[in-house]
Amino acid sequence: MEPVIVQRANHNISRKNISSAAVKVLYRLKEEGFTAYLAGGGVRDLLLERNPKDFDVATDATPEQIRRIFRNCRLVGRRFRLAHVLFRGETIETSTFRAPVPEDESTHCENTFRTSETGFVERDNIFGTPEQDALRRDFTINALFYNISDFTLIDYAGGLKDLEERVVRVIGDPDRRFAEDPVRMIRAARFAGTLGFDIEPAAYDAICRNKELLAHASSSRMYEEVQKLFFCGHAKEVFLWLERTDLLHPMFHDFSHWIDEDKARHDWVIHTLEQMDRWRKAGLRVHPALLFALIFGEYHEFLASRLEEEGQSPQDAARNAVQEHLRGMCDNVRVPKQVIFQVGDIMANQGRFHRTKGRHPARFLHNKGFLDAFLYFKFASRAHDRNLDLLEHWVVLHREQHGKGERA
Repeated sequence: MEPVIVQRANHNISRKNISSAAVKVLYRLKEEGFTAYLAGGGVRDLLLERNPKDFDVATDATPEQIRRIFRNCRLVGRRFRLAHVLFRGETIETSTFRAPVPEDESTHCENTFRTSETGFVERDNIFGTPEQDALRRDFTINALFYNISDFTLIDYAGGLKDLEERVVRVIGDPDRRFAEDPVRMIRAARFAGTLGFDIEPAAYDAICRNKELLAHASSSRMYEEVQKLFFCGHAKEVFLWLERTDLLHPMFHDFSHWIDEDKARHDWVIHTLEQMDRWRKAGLRVHPALLFALIFGEYHEFLASRLEEEGQSPQDAARNAVQEHLRGMCDNVRVPKQVIFQVGDIMANQGRFHRTKGRHPARFLHNKGFLDAFLYFKFASRAHDRNLDLLEHWVVLHREQHGKGERA
């Protein structure tokens, strides 16, 4: 297939907008005689005049050759063998051009290629050409290359047209591509929500048909994807796409059915995601424990109330509710034990805001878990219009403790 090649004068990508680390990797590979392209989301975002979160490189050098070229390199992954070229504060992910999924995988050993019975690709280390690599990528808008040799754009898959039409389109047959990697369905929702694009109808229908395949996705990888979904700065829009495609149910089974029962519960989640997006736009970092505490907070309160009715103390009920839910969720989304413990702390500490006498407030203010618990208490109080006098009391104490403090 002849690619569409766009000359430098006809596109807006400049080396000054590319990470200096990525430029060094590209030029070093070129100097060593290899083909090296900027690839994937970095190219897409530069064309859309967005700030890329990272810059990936694709090359015809094998992972072992890349490691020999760069002393600051380590090889990662078994399913996809990648090279990470390490710079201070930045990692440039460098992959070798991949070949198509083979029709007869028996010609390859298990270390180079293997699929499961459902079609999920468990090993994928067969190397190919730039064209083959582009057509192996998930969506057309992620299959664009920037050639450092002559500063041209290379488009094998129609990504430039889809960027112009603002559509997320799967490369190849959507059913097969989602079977190969079910996480692609979540990525489609994330790109649509983040970029303000539509999902092309054939891909949309395939997501709705294949959503149960998420059960075959790596639970650890799903945890990483969930953070991308809700830390992207467009969490509300992404969530709405997850709802439209019905991906929420296989991702968060019990929780999603619970919010379906009551619009007020749904409103809590939307309000939470709007707050996440405001914090993100303000440049504030939210760590995973606070994210999960806020998103699932009302559900955890609901579960805790039932445990209190069974005779558990409020603090134990709060902690056990978190454990019950998040540990149960680990089959789909593997939340680290430390994060589960921290979420439990946030919820268990809510009762401490009702103790305003004696020395307790001063001790609580110095507790390392106070700020996260306070952020949740403030958010929940305002969202439900409850405990507002108590909230004002703690806002004043917090300001006095930290001088200027934060604005409530």
